[in-house]
Amino acid sequence: MAKRQSMTERVLQELRNDIINWNYEENDMITEAEISEKFGVSKTPSREALNYLCMEGFLEKIPNKGYLVKGISVTELQSLFQFRGVLEKASAEMAIQYATDEELKFLKDYTKEQIAKIEGSTYQEYSEMNMQFHMSVAYLSRNPYLMSSLESILNKLRRVLVKDWKSSKAKSLMEEHLKLIDALCARDVEKAKQYVEREMGGVEYRLYFREGKNF
Repeated sequence: MAKRQSMTERVLQELRNDIINWNYEENDMITEAEISEKFGVSKTPSREALNYLCMEGFLEKIPNKGYLVKGISVTELQSLFQFRGVLEKASAEMAIQYATDEELKFLKDYTKEQIAKIEGSTYQEYSEMNMQFHMSVAYLSRNPYLMSSLESILNKLRRVLVKDWKSSKAKSLMEEHLKLIDALCARDVEKAKQYVEREMGGVEYRLYFREGKNF
């Protein structure tokens, strides 16, 4: 059972990353047989991974055909960003309340290390760094339910966020994270919330207008 579970988790993680990084296009059809062959596993872990991705919103099961790679409508995207904004503000506020000075210093030092490594990295790696940063702030909230909710929302958004990282100056975007950390270190709730609003607004603007609403 444990071996099958580990195979399912491996397939799930790698297939999710393939979808996020546009190795599959919107409306592509994926089958259990295809995934089993690709990852060298039986149909059971393939089916379990595909069904889990349906629950996460990446796929839609089409009876007798397979699993359809779903797109995100503008309306859905706006709702996701609204909820993400709520979660990010709560995450920052609670981090200000509960994080120690040492934890915030570690976050700042680590973020600077990541920024220094950006040159020469792939846009997929930028996306991973960004995810890691926001989840690190959420971790400092000490609230596992907030962390779980934010991780779910970020995973749903990562497919479109990869497009943003792919066509943006990643280093400058990562450097912006230091402004949030400064607000956290200053224990300034309002400044932290203002940062979240600016960041969300900037991402949405770039996606809607530069990408021409083509998700």
